[in-house]
Amino acid sequence: MKNLLVAALAATFAMTSVPAMADVFMPGHEVAAVVVGNTIEGQYRECGAARNDFREHYTADGKIKGEERPCNQAGDWATYGGAWTVEDGKFCVNLGSDRSSGCFDYEAGEDGTLTRVGEPGVGNTNFKIYDGNPNNL
Repeated sequence: MKNLLVAALAATFAMTSVPAMADVFMPGHEVAAVVVGNTIEGQYRECGAARNDFREHYTADGKIKGEERPCNQAGDWATYGGAWTVEDGKFCVNLGSDRSSGCFDYEAGEDGTLTRVGEPGVGNTNFKIYDGNPNNL
């Protein structure tokens, strides 16, 4: 499965490669094809006060099951829920009022990663993608 995921991301990256001056992002349905049924892991921003590491599992019925804890800290994870959709060609997440929510642009990395690009107040967020639901979220 991981090889298929890396191949899908690489194919998307190759199809969207253009000169550096153009911004070409993955269509929302392609982002959904990569994350639904899988788990992403990342950081909201660089470590600092009130910033968290997180993991989110995306289900086919539009739900997000996540957990977070203070950035680069050992300890318990707090759980949360949300929803995902594709709207106007973008992949959208709704994670509640105190978490990043909205419709965003994404880029695929050649190494099987995903980057949320240009989120207001945050910048870019990098995600590792894991097959299935390894944390049983």
